[in-house]
Amino acid sequence: MTRAEKALLVATSLAIAFLATLSGPLAESLPVKKAILSLGQAKATFEDFEARAIMAYHVAAVVVMSALAYLALRYVDMDQSYKPGVSELVTAGWSLAIPSGIVFAYFWRSPLVHTVWIVGLALVFAGAVALLYAMSPLKTSWRDNTLEKAAFFTTGLCLVLSITLGGVYASYFGFDRGARPVLLEHHSTLEYRDLGPVATPLQLVATGHAHGAVALWGAALMLIGFKWVGASGRLYRWALAFTTIGSVITLAGILAVVPLRPIAHQVIYFGVAPLHASLFILWLYLLKQVAGGGWRDSVKFGLFLSPVLTVALVTSTGPLVAAQLRDVVRVVWPLRDEISYNVAHWHMLALIFAYTTFLLYADALRGLPRRLIWLFVAGAAVALVGAFVYELSPMLAGARKGIPPELAAAVADKSRAIKEAALAPIEVGLTMLFIGFTAGLAGLLRAKEQ
Repeated sequence: MTRAEKALLVATSLAIAFLATLSGPLAESLPVKKAILSLGQAKATFEDFEARAIMAYHVAAVVVMSALAYLALRYVDMDQSYKPGVSELVTAGWSLAIPSGIVFAYFWRSPLVHTVWIVGLALVFAGAVALLYAMSPLKTSWRDNTLEKAAFFTTGLCLVLSITLGGVYASYFGFDRGARPVLLEHHSTLEYRDLGPVATPLQLVATGHAHGAVALWGAALMLIGFKWVGASGRLYRWALAFTTIGSVITLAGILAVVPLRPIAHQVIYFGVAPLHASLFILWLYLLKQVAGGGWRDSVKFGLFLSPVLTVALVTSTGPLVAAQLRDVVRVVWPLRDEISYNVAHWHMLALIFAYTTFLLYADALRGLPRRLIWLFVAGAAVALVGAFVYELSPMLAGARKGIPPELAAAVADKSRAIKEAALAPIEVGLTMLFIGFTAGLAGLLRAKEQ
C-alpha cells in the first residue's frame, strides 16, 4: 500500500468514528450530538438535519471516490507518467475535503471552511479527469486489450459525467430557491403520494446525479474486481461488453430524468440488466476461486459474498416493491415505511460497495490481521440481513393488496415492531464490521509501503 492510501484509511476511520456518535445507541449515550447543537452552528430542525446529512454523504463520496482512484492506479492500464500527478491531486483533494466537510456541517458554517471544501472537491475531480485522460487512447495505445481499455475508460467517463451533474445542481445554490440540500428519498416519496410539491427540473438533476453516481461507482468497482481476480477469456470479454453497454445506457437514463422523467427509470432498468449480467460473470470467477480452497480465506470469501449480498438483499427488492407500488405500497404501507425503504435500499448498496472496496485493500494483509477480516465480513452480512428485514417490514407484517382499512393500522403496528427488532442485529453487525475494519486497518498500517 502507498502512504496516501494508508492516510486515507486513517481519515476514513476517524470520520466513521465521529459520525457513529451522532446516531443510534451512541447518540443516546454520549453527549456529542448535544454538544454540537449547543455550539449554535447546527440547528435541531429537519432542514438543518438534511443539510448535515447531505454533507456527510458527500464526505463519504470523497472517501470512496479517492479509494477507487487509488485502486485504478494499481489495476488499470494507463500512461504511467500520469500516475504520480493523479495520486497527488486526489490526495490533496481528500486531505482538504474530508476535514472541512465535517467542520462545515457540524462546527463552523464559515465561508472560509466552505471554500476549502470546494477546493478539495475540485482537486479530487481534477484527479479523476486526469486519470481518465491517462487511460484514454490519446495517451495510451488501445491496440492490445482494446475491449478492456474501452470498458474501463467508458465506465469511468460515465461515472465522472454523473458526478458532474451534482456540480451543476450545486452551482445554483444561492441563485435558485429550488436549489438546496434535500434528502431525495424523503421529498420524492412525499411528491409521489401527492403530499409535497412536484420536483423542479433542477431538483431532478440532483436525483439523476445521486442515483447515477452510486450505480456507476458499482460498475467501476466491478471492473476492478475482474482485474483483481485475474479474469480472462471469452466470459471476461462478454462481461466487459455488458459493463460498457450497461454504463452507457444507465448514463442515458440519468440524463433523461429531466426531459423524459416518465420513462427515465425504464431506461435505467435496461442499463442495470447488462450490469447484472456482468456481476453474475464476476461471481462465477469468484466462485471458482472459492471452490479451489479460497473459502478458507476471509478476503476471498468476503469478495465472493459481495455479489450475493448485492442481489439477494438489495437489487432483488427493487422489482419486488415496484410490482406492488400502486396497489400496496402507496395504499397500505405507512408513509414512514416507504421512506425507510428508499433510504435503506441505497444505504445498503453503498455499504456493500464500501465493504468490497476495503476488502480489495485488505488483500495485502497476512496472518492474524487477515483472519480478523472474518469479523468484518460477518458483521457486514449480519447488518445487511437486519437492514433487509427493516426495509421490508411492511411486507413481513402482512401488507397486501385489498387489505381492509381496519387491518391497515394493525399492519403498521406490526411493521413498527419488526423494525424495532431488526435494529439489534443491525447495530451488532455494524459494531462487528467496525471492529474488523479497525483490526484490518492496524494490519495495513504495518504493511510495507510501495
